[in-house]
Amino acid sequence: MTRLIATLFLLFAAGDLTAGIYLDRIIVKFSPEDRNRQDIVVFNDSSSDNAFVEISVLEVVNPGQENEEMVPVTDPRKSQFLVTPAKLVIPPDGKKQVRLVDMKKNGSDSERVFRVTFTPVLPPLTEESSMIRVVVSYQSLILIPPDSVETDLHAYREANLLTLTNKGNSFVMLEDGKQCDPSGQCVDVPGKRLYAGNRLQLTLPHDAPVTYQTTTYNGVKKLTID
Repeated sequence: MTRLIATLFLLFAAGDLTAGIYLDRIIVKFSPEDRNRQDIVVFNDSSSDNAFVEISVLEVVNPGQENEEMVPVTDPRKSQFLVTPAKLVIPPDGKKQVRLVDMKKNGSDSERVFRVTFTPVLPPLTEESSMIRVVVSYQSLILIPPDSVETDLHAYREANLLTLTNKGNSFVMLEDGKQCDPSGQCVDVPGKRLYAGNRLQLTLPHDAPVTYQTTTYNGVKKLTID
């Protein structure tokens, strides 16, 4: 499921001020064929004020696992992933482009996952000022494929127990899960993004087949689990 993180910082007052930006996309998939660079466009939804935006980068280590870590990227040469620029000034009703660059020349055997956060910066309040200030930060998920994408989703159902294991080397997104009983009544089945090595186990309402829409670097397919 697409994840959008909005963080609110509130300072109580009489009056309010909102710094508003939005992104053209919050999930960026690099292509296995053309993996060098991608762009995100940041928009200022104010018609009167400049938007000042700071950009920070986290590398997701062991994504989807119990020991998952978010490691701040302070040196793009080490992470081999560059986001530029690190700060933006966007005019009213304007937009600016942020470039994402995969610097890993020889590629990788495994998928690399990053999160890029875009945070509006407001000018400091004066001591006499009293306002409610709301700052909403947006976070994009960045997915960089390995040199050779291997999709290998193992799906197994035994009566009402469904087990899905990603034994490939890159993500599989499970969406629009459905299960129908013999009378034709259908219920939704939870989905999830399974990174390499991730496992999802569900107790189903019926002893019946399940269908999902799966998305990978290779496209979208329908999966039926008997």
